[in-house]
Amino acid sequence: MNKENQPQFLGYLHSFRGFAIINIVFIHAFAYALYDFNYQSMDLKSPYSIANELLFHNSTIYFAVISGLLFSVILKSRGYKRFYSSKFKNVLLPYLFLTLVFSIFNPVFEPPIYIPFQLQTDFNSYLHAAFNNFIFGTAQFPYWYIPILIFLYLVTPLLDYLMSFEKWGTLFMLVIIALPLAISRVELMDMEENQLSLSTMIYFSGAYAAGIYFGNHPEKKFSWVKKNMLLFVLIALLSSVALVYFQTIEINKFGDWSLMSALYYIQKMCLSGIFIVLFKNLGERQPRWLNPVASYAFVIYFLHAFFLDLIAEPIMPLSTMHQIAPLNLFLASITYLVLSIGLSMVIGLIFKKLFGKYSKRLVGV
Repeated sequence: MNKENQPQFLGYLHSFRGFAIINIVFIHAFAYALYDFNYQSMDLKSPYSIANELLFHNSTIYFAVISGLLFSVILKSRGYKRFYSSKFKNVLLPYLFLTLVFSIFNPVFEPPIYIPFQLQTDFNSYLHAAFNNFIFGTAQFPYWYIPILIFLYLVTPLLDYLMSFEKWGTLFMLVIIALPLAISRVELMDMEENQLSLSTMIYFSGAYAAGIYFGNHPEKKFSWVKKNMLLFVLIALLSSVALVYFQTIEINKFGDWSLMSALYYIQKMCLSGIFIVLFKNLGERQPRWLNPVASYAFVIYFLHAFFLDLIAEPIMPLSTMHQIAPLNLFLASITYLVLSIGLSMVIGLIFKKLFGKYSKRLVGV
């Protein structure tokens, strides 16, 4: 890709990053509101829960696709030394710092009781918790993805090497992209305490490999997506209908294989292609309001769960105002969404003011 075209690509990819983090935060914001709305319980078969899962579940796939695209289009040409140096400074260090911060808490969740800010009993308990939280991504509930992301960085040379085969490279990559249809991720609510799942690593490797593949000659490949947009939309719609149907009749697991996991992968991969092309078609007319959200996406990812817990009690009266239901549910969800994103961005801005360029190594921005 020539230099003239590169800023345009970065513009629409930047917008897609903003779109992705809003999706990721929204599923959590709606779940918090829905938990109190349902009298501190979760009914996974309720139409509200089904809609939330349908629209936003597995949106972390968007982040994996973005990471793969960024590697192929920008980072690969800089060499692996700079690639791993930047990931160490901008991903691993803030993950370590925030894990150390949030490990002071020992949250208790025994439905309907949830105490998010209970402190560790002593320093040894803190050290033990900090070590486990760092290895398994359990300091805050969204942190499970960071060990997965580190795994994706580690296998990047292998994926890049497979891609380099002139005759078989495309076939190798397509097989890896298709693996999540056969190998299911472990869902957060199904995870045992301190469990890091190889199947989840493989699952997200498919989306990451797709990003690497489409980032190799992106103009040509996204032009193909544009030409086949109707097919992408049709598959996204059909997979969405199937998701609603199978969740309603509670058909999912066949041994370790999850039908829902495969359908969510199909849906979110198709939506990735659709939204990237839609943003790309905007050229330099990207939505301005998405720019700051995208710029602070990493700190939002790191901090939004903390702020959801922090504001849960003040928002509870709105979530339980059933005389205006379901309007109160949607108002509470939007309040959770806006405040958790906004407060995360404020903390990011404060760290930038205090620590300058080093804030990226502390909170990711």
